[in-house]
Amino acid sequence: MLAQQKEQLRKQIIQKREALTPDQIRELSLKVIENLKGLKSFQKAKTVMLYYPHRGEVDLTSLFEEVLKEGKKLLLPKVVGEEIFPIEVEDLSLLSKGKFNIVEPIGGKIYQPQKVDFVAVPGLAFDLTGCRLGFGGGYYDRFLPRVKGTKVGIAYDFQIFDRLPCEKHDVKLNQIVTPTRVITPNNP
Repeated sequence: MLAQQKEQLRKQIIQKREALTPDQIRELSLKVIENLKGLKSFQKAKTVMLYYPHRGEVDLTSLFEEVLKEGKKLLLPKVVGEEIFPIEVEDLSLLSKGKFNIVEPIGGKIYQPQKVDFVAVPGLAFDLTGCRLGFGGGYYDRFLPRVKGTKVGIAYDFQIFDRLPCEKHDVKLNQIVTPTRVITPNNP
């Protein structure tokens, strides 16, 4: 897919996401969370990296408290320069808007990516082979190769495609979770 085609796809998906009502986002997000909680990799994980929703993304924030209550370490991404760092969050009041106006942790312990057991990965489009199309900044492209744990794409059903072109630097996801299904690529 040419850069121009990727950009067009990004715009289409963002428009679809931003057209969702708050009630639709809440309802679909709760279905995604139920499917996510059913994953063995999520259940076994001791360190769970989620994300704060941006521009109509699936909203996992209702899962934050639950992760903490289960005694798991909750990590959220923080952008510093051109990199994402997984930061431990113990107090949900210690969050503020950071780069790109995305809510992220204030302070907190930085975790090594290779020590993260489970990462919920946002994106604009995903395919059945585990490829992901992001916003184009390359932040997750640089972060995910260092993660040894399970990498799970989080999406609405309209964000799933049969095939997206994967580039050499693209890390394939282990699974993709939508409101209606869990996709396990045959070549993650």
